[in-house]
Amino acid sequence: MTEHEEYCVSIRKFYRMPDHTLVGCAVVLWAWNSHDKTWRYAAWHAYRGSRKKALRQTRRDARKLAGIFNCTNYDTNEKGMWQ
Repeated sequence: MTEHEEYCVSIRKFYRMPDHTLVGCAVVLWAWNSHDKTWRYAAWHAYRGSRKKALRQTRRDARKLAGIFNCTNYDTNEKGMWQ
């Protein structure tokens, strides 16, 4: 692909308790749809736990997934992905 990679990875926070003791994060694998010229969910995996532990595990797995697919890891900032 010339303009876009075929896949990319990002992290999304999807759950937070009111007292912030537990959070939920998800690693999202995105696939580029050349017909629609947009990103679509290919797969995701959720992590729940204390804020530090959930985010640390999510970031570690996002790095591994980006290495497996040889793609960009946008971490928690997806803005660059949509440009």
